[in-house]
Amino acid sequence: MSQLALPAHQENYGHKGDDDDEVEYEELGLLPADIPPVPSFRGIPLKYISLVTLAVQNSLLTLIMHYSRVSIPPSQSYSAPTAVLLNELLKGSISLAIAFARINRVTPYTSDTPQLPLTVSRFWHPTKILLRVRRLGREVFSPDCWKLSIPAILYVIQNNLQYVAATNLEAATFQVSYQMKILSTAAFSVILLRKQLSASQWLALLFLAIGVGVVQIQTGVSDTSKASSLLFHETSMNALKGFLAVFAACFTSGLAGVYFEMVLKNSQSDLWIRNVQLSAFSLLPALIPIILSRPSETGFLSSLFENFGAWAWATVAIQVLGGLVTAMVIKYSDNILKGFATSLSIVISFLASVALFDFQMTFTFILGSVIVLIATWLYNQPGRNPSTSRLVYVGKN
Repeated sequence: MSQLALPAHQENYGHKGDDDDEVEYEELGLLPADIPPVPSFRGIPLKYISLVTLAVQNSLLTLIMHYSRVSIPPSQSYSAPTAVLLNELLKGSISLAIAFARINRVTPYTSDTPQLPLTVSRFWHPTKILLRVRRLGREVFSPDCWKLSIPAILYVIQNNLQYVAATNLEAATFQVSYQMKILSTAAFSVILLRKQLSASQWLALLFLAIGVGVVQIQTGVSDTSKASSLLFHETSMNALKGFLAVFAACFTSGLAGVYFEMVLKNSQSDLWIRNVQLSAFSLLPALIPIILSRPSETGFLSSLFENFGAWAWATVAIQVLGGLVTAMVIKYSDNILKGFATSLSIVISFLASVALFDFQMTFTFILGSVIVLIATWLYNQPGRNPSTSRLVYVGKN
């Protein structure tokens, strides 16, 4: 969910599939021995590792975020804006560290460069560190960095809305409903990027809208529901409020993602640099709701981390992890497997909700979930689209 910012329409701007690579190598007349080995860890391709990890991370985030919000009375709940702020701080710090490490790759040694001992010259020589810091500063504070302020504000709004939705919807319902971001992303891609969708993709979007609508039938029967588990202390959940929050979060997610893609397509900056800029511009809008909601008689730090327990920290940590895992998915995976990861996360959330939260299975929910799964699979099927070029962002994800 909340994660390192990525190109909005990643299904068309991701890493090429294995079949496409093999065809290109054959056209170039390369022998199989010349083909680079598939990146793997202990013999398992990284694309499968990253996708399974992403599916589990998405499910865990939904479940833990929901549990952390409804397992205690509202009066003892932690501040969602604080969690959003911490997410941006950690995400920006990790992106900054990665961007700093990547600068060394594009600063090769020459024969005229004095060669210091390996352990000193590579990373910790003062002169080298200073040069890298200066270069990093120039790239982060580039003249066009202001363009990231718009998606930064939208992502902060989206992340706060996710907490509202997770507080008022069952985890499985939230996970299925949140797939509407595919619909909003496609709509803004058509409007802003002039992207042409295939007939199967339009059909998938129609199925997606129908599926999410069917899922909402069971949550819309009553505006207010109570968690059935004793662990929830009879926390009240407003299904209508939760669905409206999901709808608004999907809208802001789609707009922010497409706008961010527009910035990337017209820039040569490294993606990790862009993520640093995105996090930097997110800090002020993330702080505003914290300042406005802070009681005047309490200190800033004390109100900031009030009721911020282990489950709150776990939610923030999993959100940050999701950004790093998504980076691996974009780099090593393909479209079909990304759709599979999304479907797998829905199934995991559904089964976990039944087992952990006494979620009541209904025919309408199962029917709507199946329709959403089919739509997700159909939308991610490969197709030749004349308006869409296969791009691989350098340094990406």
